[in-house]
Amino acid sequence: MRRFAVLIVGLATILTGCVGVPVSGPVERHAPAPQQANPGVEIAPVPPAQGALPGFIVEGFLHAMATYQAGYSVARQFLTTEASDTWQPETGVEIYAAGFPPQASATGVVLAAPLVGTLNAQGVYSTMGAGTQNVHDFGLVRDEDGQWRISRPPRGLLISQSLFSSTWVRADVCFWDATGNWLVPDPRFVPKGSAGLLATARAVLSGPSAIAQEAYRAPLGAKLEVSAVSLGANGAANVELTGDVDHLSADARRKLAGELVWSLTTLEGVTGLRVRGNGTLWELGGNGGIVTTSDFGQGAPQPANTSDQVYLVRDGAVQRAPWDTPSAEPQAVGPAFSRVGSLAARLDGQVVAAITDGGSKLRSVTVREGTARVELASKGMTLVRWTRQGEMLVALDRTKGTRMRSVRDRHETPVHTEALPLGRIRGFAVAPDGVRVALVLEEQGRRTLGVAAIVRSAAGMRFVGWRELSWSPTSQPALDVGWSGPAELLVLLGATSVTARVVSVDSEAAIAIDVGPIDSATAAQLAVGNAGRAMLRGSDGQTWRFVDAFTWEPWLSKIQQVSLP
Repeated sequence: MRRFAVLIVGLATILTGCVGVPVSGPVERHAPAPQQANPGVEIAPVPPAQGALPGFIVEGFLHAMATYQAGYSVARQFLTTEASDTWQPETGVEIYAAGFPPQASATGVVLAAPLVGTLNAQGVYSTMGAGTQNVHDFGLVRDEDGQWRISRPPRGLLISQSLFSSTWVRADVCFWDATGNWLVPDPRFVPKGSAGLLATARAVLSGPSAIAQEAYRAPLGAKLEVSAVSLGANGAANVELTGDVDHLSADARRKLAGELVWSLTTLEGVTGLRVRGNGTLWELGGNGGIVTTSDFGQGAPQPANTSDQVYLVRDGAVQRAPWDTPSAEPQAVGPAFSRVGSLAARLDGQVVAAITDGGSKLRSVTVREGTARVELASKGMTLVRWTRQGEMLVALDRTKGTRMRSVRDRHETPVHTEALPLGRIRGFAVAPDGVRVALVLEEQGRRTLGVAAIVRSAAGMRFVGWRELSWSPTSQPALDVGWSGPAELLVLLGATSVTARVVSVDSEAAIAIDVGPIDSATAAQLAVGNAGRAMLRGSDGQTWRFVDAFTWEPWLSKIQQVSLP
């Protein structure tokens, strides 16, 4: 798996009034780049120099914290003996905005900088508190040898965003969903290099993060530990497990191997997995015990693309056209409908859902036969999206209460949205895994972009683990959203007087990469499909195909709706 390069985005203040990303400053254009498990040469931190002044002691400590070391022995040399004994670098990371060096004065050395984000002890990224001013006095004192040392270190690690982005990397740790059928990313940040391999494998064993834990598999019954992880010349990660290995059934071993291989292969250089439990090789694959992601393809976080078509509505009729041949004339696949409000093509491209008749009917169109039927008759239906599991999720024009319904084969399932903030659903997209959902909510003129997870049970669907994705405030609100990968989003931003733009962000709000403005200032819809395909539709009916960053190719005009499987 490959993705955009990580870029931590600074926040000037807490998000207020709208959701957006900076249009200047730290948001930069980047070409796709792989994550790095082994960056090659690792630069070792430098111990404090004899007679170093207080400012240099703090700067050396900050640099030493940014380079992972077991126990952070070099970083501890900048501390007093008492401070070293109590400092706990493994408790988490505070990431502060770049460009704010520590300031030395007659009274000490203080770092004052806006907080960008934090990592907890499990490597889970959060923007909670981002934008607030982080002020830390390091408490410089002289030790018994007359050397300046730090008496008040931060509780955990304190790293600038520039150093963090060059020394840490995102790993898409994967867990089976609560049904055991689908692998769902639960991203973490880990140090680059061999330490990141070990941290990623240990994250799998420690289980899903707490915020949406109900949507993932239950914790492992056996007590296991990862004693070592090494990367072989053939790209196979060799994972050494210890503990209650013998208590794992064959199915449990295979399930765990699936989580490990999908998690570790999100790091560069890892192509497969070999597991040993208490020194004994697990016979999982046919190639010396090596398994790859293809051995768990049915549960992949992103299923294989099976359709190369673009689906659209023109003159009320559902049509399709090949993505690779934009000059081809679209062909009708179903009858014309009255007042089509939303369109969604199923993953295989064989069935298309449409909300028609001014939001009062949900229809499905079977592409091969060109036949249509009413799946649901209701009022106030605004948006429809397919899940990987074959459900049609329908958003209703309500701020609270029943704001969403699920329909499959004309059978309606309750959807409980109490865990979501109040507001109308202005845009939403279901992740390729079918478990996580990105939503744009609007309440009293404020738009909020966030991610939640779905728990399925006999009682219906239930949203859990809502997390707001926050950036620096801009005048451009989020209009629409789609999943461009297992843990990446494309977000359409726009306003009446500003050219529309699309930004690539990750599902943790740790990156923001501008991939365009386009020519239209009135973009109304963003359609995102498998394999990174994306299209925009303007309120005037003009459409554009996403070719590359900052390259949006004009396509058909007079289009009412567009969808990519």
